[in-house]
Amino acid sequence: MKRKYVIFLILGLLLIAITVWQIPTAQKGLEVIKLPDTNPPVTIIAPSNTAPASRPTVLIAHGFAGSSVLMRGFALTLAQAGYTTVSWDFKGHGENPTPLSLSNESSGLLEDSEAALAQAVAAEAANPDQVAILGHSMGSGVALEYGIVHPDTNATIAISPVRQTVTPELPRNLLLMAGSREQQFVANAKKLLETAGGENNNYSAGSARKLVIIPNVEHISILFSPLAHTAARAWLDATYGAQAGAINYTDRRILWFGMGIIGFILVSNAVVNTIQPTSNESLGVKPRWLRLVALLAGSLVSSLLLWLASLGGLQISQLLGLVVGGFLIAWFGTAGVINLLILRPKFSWPKGKEITKGLVVFAALWLGVGLIGNYVWLPWLLIPQRLILWIPAFIVLLPWFYAVGEASRPARPAGQLGWWLYQVIVVLAGLFLALTLYPGLGFIFIILPLIPVILGLHMLAISAKHGSWAFAIPGAMFTAWLLLAVFPLQ
Repeated sequence: MKRKYVIFLILGLLLIAITVWQIPTAQKGLEVIKLPDTNPPVTIIAPSNTAPASRPTVLIAHGFAGSSVLMRGFALTLAQAGYTTVSWDFKGHGENPTPLSLSNESSGLLEDSEAALAQAVAAEAANPDQVAILGHSMGSGVALEYGIVHPDTNATIAISPVRQTVTPELPRNLLLMAGSREQQFVANAKKLLETAGGENNNYSAGSARKLVIIPNVEHISILFSPLAHTAARAWLDATYGAQAGAINYTDRRILWFGMGIIGFILVSNAVVNTIQPTSNESLGVKPRWLRLVALLAGSLVSSLLLWLASLGGLQISQLLGLVVGGFLIAWFGTAGVINLLILRPKFSWPKGKEITKGLVVFAALWLGVGLIGNYVWLPWLLIPQRLILWIPAFIVLLPWFYAVGEASRPARPAGQLGWWLYQVIVVLAGLFLALTLYPGLGFIFIILPLIPVILGLHMLAISAKHGSWAFAIPGAMFTAWLLLAVFPLQ
């Protein structure tokens, strides 16, 4: 092994060790109670030095394509501040196998919230007489509705709020919060504040109202913002009073998570580059203009074809029984086939070394982004209803990543950066077209900032110089797993 890769290996292992050491420290002094067999699955986090039911209870509701894990920053911050937090996975989300009913979304989600509290109370882990609720995006709508349906709710915190009915009286003690980079939700929050009677600090009467704009965050990063966590805690402290034994906690798990990803990518690079390279010279190289045109044409034509299919009655937003995620899988698959039809690369079956490299990279991404992420941002271990879709999704995604591998294979290391950027541009262009043609896919707009990150992590872990199959296999396997882990079952 060359000295450079020895350094990569040692540094990567060191970063992984630091990550594995640091992330669990967030739960120091806390008790985590899981009720996985309940419907919905519930997680309770509370200070370990007193009974959870002796403290005010904060219900925490996630947004669309979210999970209780994604809201963990709020749960940890509030639990360290002395509150008992109850979070759960809504229907179709995370570890909840019950499909999400789009025709009866609101009432079904409200019932999940009520059931989560009831299950926590039955486990003697929540206080039904002192309840507040916090929700993000879709969960903010549930939180606002909950605060009205249950007028004894002491406080309601709506983050990135959706449109919902509020009054000057209900919900009680309403905090609205949005990121400065999600102006649509800032506008929603301002309208809600006006309808709710405007700002005031009358906590004792339950009529306190406030809008907090969190700087430099958007719809997803607001969930990891210490400023957002602190604002939620301050609002609850103003409602209930500061809790005994409260600790000032700053959630830095996302930083350790990023360090862990870098560590696994370094280890992956070290291992992959010790495997003897596979010669691809016999496969030939297509002209650059053709490679550029193929990727762009594939992304645009894919959007048009799926839109035409929707006009024919196909529910493209619910393909594979996966809300929105099924569309993305079909979109990449269709675009990939079109790419290959234009490129017409000289086909060869994957060699053993290419498969080995691909599996090494997939393992690194699966462990770094996924398994560590299981403690930071999403439930990574797929429940059976999701797992059975993984192989079909992998096969559907394979043409896209193989085509990108063929297009970028001739590029030098510096040129790989350009191909990553171009891939991001054509994907975003295609998805913008899809959103224009089919507004029902609107949630895709919110996750667009994640696409450069996901594609970038794959290209950092392995470049196409190792072979198109070595590039395509981990890309398709990892992306399929990620989409199945994130999007709700329907």
